[in-house]
Amino acid sequence: MKAKKIIIAAMLLGMAYPALAQTQKKQNEVRRQYYYNYSRWTLGLNGGLSALFGDFSTFSDEKFYVSPIGSAFVSYQLNPTVGFTLEGYYSHNQIGALSSNKDNYLNTNGFYSEIAANPLTGEQFLTYGDLYSKVNLIQGRFGVDINLSNVFGGNKAQRMRPVTLIFSPSYYLQYYRPKVYRKADDQRYTSRDLFYQVNNGVGAELAARFRLSRVIDLQLKAGGVYGFNKKFDGIAGDKKTNIIAYVQAGVAFKLTGKYQTDNIMYAPTPAYVPMPVKTGGSEPVVIEKIVHDTVTVTRVERVEVPVEKIVYRTVGTLPSIGFERGKAVVNAEKYAAELEAIVDFLQKYPDAQIDIYGWADHTGGDSINANITTQRAEALRDYLVGQGIATSRIVRVEGCGKDMSLTGEDALSVKARRAQPVLK
Repeated sequence: MKAKKIIIAAMLLGMAYPALAQTQKKQNEVRRQYYYNYSRWTLGLNGGLSALFGDFSTFSDEKFYVSPIGSAFVSYQLNPTVGFTLEGYYSHNQIGALSSNKDNYLNTNGFYSEIAANPLTGEQFLTYGDLYSKVNLIQGRFGVDINLSNVFGGNKAQRMRPVTLIFSPSYYLQYYRPKVYRKADDQRYTSRDLFYQVNNGVGAELAARFRLSRVIDLQLKAGGVYGFNKKFDGIAGDKKTNIIAYVQAGVAFKLTGKYQTDNIMYAPTPAYVPMPVKTGGSEPVVIEKIVHDTVTVTRVERVEVPVEKIVYRTVGTLPSIGFERGKAVVNAEKYAAELEAIVDFLQKYPDAQIDIYGWADHTGGDSINANITTQRAEALRDYLVGQGIATSRIVRVEGCGKDMSLTGEDALSVKARRAQPVLK
């Protein structure tokens, strides 16, 4: 009996799965089309202070050494919640001894010494407390940016968030150039350059992004890195505390096109993307409808159909051809059958005249859609003229913008991105 119930449940699930999968596919397509109105790339600059912690430390026993750090970054936002960042840093650090090791001796090769002098030459060694290091750091970071505001609160995007929190677990490549100097006269102490190959580290950042406008954000951030270079501070010891911490403020320039809303991190999270809903309207209008198979026009009849809203003409009298989003190039191979039907009809009826209308889907701004739909209408006109159709037979060539007669996924599909010839 139990096995039978399992089999029945599996069959019901199998029957329901295709419908659920199709619904999910439609929702994903609507979201993808909706996000098309948002940008994804950001460039920015940051500046601030850094601190190193090792055998020597920025927070030394003597004083705090001011250590500036600057960076430039480029980010790509995959969706409202997840993005990726590449960032390059440069910092100039001074670091000194700690109370725990200030009495240790350092030989001129950069190694800790248990004795105060060279047993062969009698040269006296200085203590860590008598020395300090200058450290130049070049660092690269690859981070996965997690929008915490969306993770924990979602985003309905009824208005743009003024502040967004971003957490970025990161991998770092680091190249240190340390030199040790005497405090007494600021002259070089160690003769050995501890310039080693590029080292790596792991860490994370936490940033607060403040939205100023559609194009500009300000940000404050703090980060910490554990590095695997044990000689980064100029002392070739076995210190395990190899850490750099930093705080920065900066500006982020969102590469937002003229007709885009903002960066996609400010878009609604998937659960809140508005799904098009088909609404009423029953006023009938008389239009001409072609009854045909794939490529052959068989007759013209007049019908009455209810429409929600009509802009220019909703239904044409000849097959239409579709276009890729943002383009106005006739794909003669893909739409060979439709183009052949239009040309054959016009050749069969040499007295017939047509208008050509271009349409766009429901993405993009009105101005850009007006331009692209005009270009689509003109592209179809040029194709027909190239096939021997006289220009005098093409009375009007016009871009109509978004096709407001379509709703749901049709309003975001190639059905809307078309050029339509209409008989006069």
